[in-house]
Amino acid sequence: MPHWHCIKKQKNPLHYIAFNIARINSRLLELELSALEQEKQLAIIASPRLTAAHEKTASIKQGTEIPYVSRDNDTIRVEFKEAVLGMEVTPIIQRSNKIRLLLKISQNTPGIALVQGGSEHLSIDKQEIMTEVTIHDGETLMLGGIFQQKQQQHAAKIPFLSSLPLLGILFSHKRDQHSRHELVIFITPQINLIFLV
Repeated sequence: MPHWHCIKKQKNPLHYIAFNIARINSRLLELELSALEQEKQLAIIASPRLTAAHEKTASIKQGTEIPYVSRDNDTIRVEFKEAVLGMEVTPIIQRSNKIRLLLKISQNTPGIALVQGGSEHLSIDKQEIMTEVTIHDGETLMLGGIFQQKQQQHAAKIPFLSSLPLLGILFSHKRDQHSRHELVIFITPQINLIFLV
C-alpha cells in the first residue's frame, strides 16, 4: 500500500495542485499500469529515460511550440511559445544506495489569446512542482496531483428557426462538457557505476 504525504495545495477555478508522493514496488507498478491502460482508465503519455551525473542537473521536455501573430505598430511577426511537459532532476548519490533527487516538474498548456493595443499575446497556463526527495536505488517514486479541469459549452442551432419566439428553443441545443485529468509521474532512479581503468 503506498504511503502518501500531502505537500502542497493550490486552488484556482481551472487548475489546482494537490501534490502527493508515494513510494511503490516497481514490479507491481508495471502490472497495475498495464491493466489500467487496457481498461481505458489511464493513458500513458510518455516513457522517457534520462541519464544524469552526480550533482549535475539534467532535463527533458516534450510538447509543442505554439505559433502566434504579434503586432507592434506596423510590424507583424510570428512568435512561438512553448507548451510542454518538462522535468529537471539533480541526483545526489548518498550512502547505503540512497539517492536524493531535486525535482522540478512543469506542465504548460496553451491559455487564451489576449488582445491589447492592437497586438495579440498568447498566455500559457503553468503548473509546477518543485521538491526534494530521498529514495533507495531502484525504488519507484510517484508524483501526482497536477489536475486540469476543462469546461466547455457547445451550442447547435438551426438558423432562423432557432430565433423564433417561444418555438426557437425547440430548434437549438446546448450541452456542457466537463473533463478532469490528473498527471501522475513515476520516477525510478538507478545508480550506474562507471569504472575507469
